[in-house]
Amino acid sequence: MNVKIDHNEQPENPYLIMNFWDFAILSTLMCTFFPWSLLFCLFVYGLEETKYICLALIHDALKTFLAVISILVPILGLILFIIFMVVE
Repeated sequence: MNVKIDHNEQPENPYLIMNFWDFAILSTLMCTFFPWSLLFCLFVYGLEETKYICLALIHDALKTFLAVISILVPILGLILFIIFMVVE
């Protein structure tokens, strides 16, 4: 039996698979106590876990930004369409 082991495979970020409420509490605390929370995570959890937390926060912020943009663009387009239809 021949088993391939890939040593270049990156471990999965455990903070990306957290449920909504746990991650909401984590991100709220990280943002509220920002400089101290980052230092706390660095000293208590280590560099790798702190990197995973920061990447998960950035990932969540980008998803939230894209969700807000995807809602606002059609609404603004509809408002502009209605305004131009009334003007004519």
